Amino acid sequence: MVLENLEVMHKSFGKGTVASVNGKYFTVKFESAQKTFVYPDIFEKFLTLADGSVNDDILADLRASNALKQKELDRKNEENRQAMTRGIVIPGKDIVNTEGDEEEGRFKNSDNEEA
Repeated sequence: MVLENLEVMHKSFGKGTVASVNGKYFTVKFESAQKTFVYPDIFEKFLTLADGSVNDDILADLRASNALKQKELDRKNEENRQAMTRGIVIPGKDIVNTEGDEEEGRFKNSDNEEA
């Protein structure tokens, strides 16, 4: 998809034109300033095409980007879960032994809330 020369609307900066694209970054010229944004993330909340729509290609790129972010979050959560079951302390977590509990210990975060 070609972004250069597209007219866009930003919630704070108003109307602008895409001046250049460099990988996942693109620069928009507004009346008051020139700003660089991350594609496609900026289209999620702050930027739309000048006609108020969001192109189907942009929506597809947003979905793909969000799916990758979720996959990475799920991977990190699984690593943390596995580390905790092996008794490895994750930074910001403390092992707290509990009396009368069948488990060897429970994990609590640094605010003493059960994790």
